[in-house]
Amino acid sequence: MLQLLRHKVGSVVVKVLFVLLILSFAIWGIGDIFRNRGQTDTVATVGDVTISLGQLDSQFRQVAQSQRIPLAVAQQLGLPQRVLDGMVSGFLYDQFAADLGYNLSNDAVADAVRTNPVFRDPATNQFSRDRFLQLLQANGTNEAGFIASQRGQMQQQQVMRALFSGAEPPQALVDPIYKYRRETRIADTITLRNADQAGVAQPTQADLEAYHKEHGDKFQSPEYRTLNLVLLKTDEFAKSVTVSEDEARTAYDKTQVDYQKPEMRRFDQVIAPTKELADQIAAAVRGGKPVQQAVDESGNAAVKLIPVDFTAKSAMPIPALAEPGFALAQGQATDPVQSPFGWHVLVLTGTQPARTVPFAEARPEIEARLKQSKAADALYDAANKFEDALADNVPVDKAAQEFGFTVTPVPAVAQDGTTQSGQPLPPLPGQAQVLQAAFQLQQGDVSPMGTVDDNTSFIVRVDSIIPPATEPLAKVRDEVAAAWTEQKQADAAAALAADIAKRLAAGEAAADVAKAVGGQYAETPALLRDGSNAGAVPAALVRDLFAAKVGGTATAETPGGRVVARLTKVEPAKPDATAEAAVKQDLQRGLAVDVGGGLDQALRARYGVTVDQAVLARLSYQE
Repeated sequence: MLQLLRHKVGSVVVKVLFVLLILSFAIWGIGDIFRNRGQTDTVATVGDVTISLGQLDSQFRQVAQSQRIPLAVAQQLGLPQRVLDGMVSGFLYDQFAADLGYNLSNDAVADAVRTNPVFRDPATNQFSRDRFLQLLQANGTNEAGFIASQRGQMQQQQVMRALFSGAEPPQALVDPIYKYRRETRIADTITLRNADQAGVAQPTQADLEAYHKEHGDKFQSPEYRTLNLVLLKTDEFAKSVTVSEDEARTAYDKTQVDYQKPEMRRFDQVIAPTKELADQIAAAVRGGKPVQQAVDESGNAAVKLIPVDFTAKSAMPIPALAEPGFALAQGQATDPVQSPFGWHVLVLTGTQPARTVPFAEARPEIEARLKQSKAADALYDAANKFEDALADNVPVDKAAQEFGFTVTPVPAVAQDGTTQSGQPLPPLPGQAQVLQAAFQLQQGDVSPMGTVDDNTSFIVRVDSIIPPATEPLAKVRDEVAAAWTEQKQADAAAALAADIAKRLAAGEAAADVAKAVGGQYAETPALLRDGSNAGAVPAALVRDLFAAKVGGTATAETPGGRVVARLTKVEPAKPDATAEAAVKQDLQRGLAVDVGGGLDQALRARYGVTVDQAVLARLSYQE
């Protein structure tokens, strides 16, 4: 959180991407990112590698935190064992890759790191070493460990690709499965709407009371919670923060590379449709004519003059123009250079030499950045002390007053933001984040500090929880009456559907039956077994039709009604190269899973795996 407040590198997207990246290493079990940590009790041995209880605890916490599962709950769900299994498998593949001689070049690993979107500067969309190091530090690792992990993961992927590329299903297996999957069936259908069922009487008071009592779960109020909300604003803390000249100068010296500005050049750019025209214009400029005059005298309306404002060499809009453009002297013209847009000629019109921004010029930006960082430190420290005070049962208002926070009482509110009156809660800053955090807590609990935006964080305490309850009949009478009527209409439609099924089974024409009962007749398309082309035909009906014989019937519910079908035709699978290839690919994936599982067992036997369950049992997390 502190890194987020300080450097603003922890946006939601980047945090999610980076957590997924780190967790992929943990699941693969690549050791170098963790091996440098202090060894404690050994919970598992994989070949010549040991896994300490501390390493397992670290990975377990990362996984639980990424899934927002409390540690005690995650332990009850068996997550420590699954994390350990993932680490063991990863170490096995790590050693197997080494035995096979997979050793990626440094360049390949470096390219993978540089092209990872997690480490790109949002402003330039280019790899940022500062961002790279900040994210590593924020996630508790170092550059050497991360690079080793990247290398290991890439080597393991090579092993898996090599193994799975040969998992080819035999044609003798593909053919019968293809025929089974691609067989089609056609049926006559009659669709009924519940709302069309006439003859349902109005409910009596006794009907409503009985329905309300039996189906009280349909008429529940939501759970409500009363809250105390504390908003923490970094800019408020920044008002009392000062930055000395020495502090600013030290920061300037440490980040001076950021203040080195490259040479910038400005050009007149001519784009011509042919090389001949471009040569003509370049020659005219070299002969002393102004660029605009040379363009006008070309006599071709397709020739364009498009200036290029001051630009660094690395940022030239057409990369092929960078070298010739930055080799020019003032007023000179390049030879024509071709691009997809035509033939370009550059004429140098201005130069800004490379320079280092002096401290005096950079100082305001540095001071603002340091002030924000100090304010974040102060806010973070105060928030921790505030949380500690609440944990010691100091009243919220008293603790807030001590640390200069403002407490906003929030009346009973549901998670969707409605109050007990049914009206929306007056808007709160970060309301969605606040309510999401609040409804994950127990009564009396205080949330960790959450983030609304770069300037605003929050802490929320749950004062009381009002559980869901059945609303009184008087309040929901209309809803109960509507539900009772819908149920009676659905019952009538179900009875009519059963009668229709008997008539269809007896051989009556489906269209005639539909007309007689007020239903809608239709013939289905040639349905596939998986229902992928069924459209509005319910999946349950497709399933039952594939279990029926020609002439057999089936019924199923639809949204707001019923459908009755009679199977009229069974058609064998037709040749389709694309569909057959898809079946083959599905089978290949299944075989790959089988190969992977078998390899895991073989590697366990080859390298040896031992797990000390007694040490594992020492992991303990409290509610």
